[in-house]
Amino acid sequence: MEELPHNQRRKLAVTGGPSGGKTTLIEALQRDQGHQIAVVPEAASILYRGGFPRRKGTNRQKHVQRAIYYTQCELEALVQDEYSDKLIICDRGSLDSKAYWPKDGSEFLQSVHTRLDDEIARYDWVMHLDTAPEDHYDSTNPIRTESYAEAQELNARILEAWSAHPHRWVIPHHHDFFSKMNLCMNLIKMLLQNKTFDEIQASR
Repeated sequence: MEELPHNQRRKLAVTGGPSGGKTTLIEALQRDQGHQIAVVPEAASILYRGGFPRRKGTNRQKHVQRAIYYTQCELEALVQDEYSDKLIICDRGSLDSKAYWPKDGSEFLQSVHTRLDDEIARYDWVMHLDTAPEDHYDSTNPIRTESYAEAQELNARILEAWSAHPHRWVIPHHHDFFSKMNLCMNLIKMLLQNKTFDEIQASR
């Protein structure tokens, strides 16, 4: 397998609804492709586990999502500076905060002084993993507080937040979770082989 060219910074945002399999996928990538990738950890998990207050209510949610957005951006910049020759895998992306923003999220971009085009341009590709079926929904994660109905709503909001990205894969839930993970792994392996989005689409 060809290595990524040096100084070619490429970035994939792995996103999706709660219990979609992001953590499992990223752990598998670190184990199997660790020499070719660098992972940007999930900003929200870092903040919540560090004691950042997790509050409900319109204004409180805005404070939380602004903190997550700015932390996400700085984490990405840090990892990109350190690993300029690797494929950067982001555990969620900056536009996820738009999905978690109160109401319809329309004020998010203005609130953090950015534009949709700029956020889209941050990532070469986006991979959205749909929330698992209800009978496979994992509610054991201490960071996860959503009911299954709330998770489904968030899944839809995240899909909408990233809908303008031209290079996005939406991975539906499978009753066979391993098939879902294998599909994701194969797509990322093709990225590591320097395949373009159109080439990957044509091969599916």
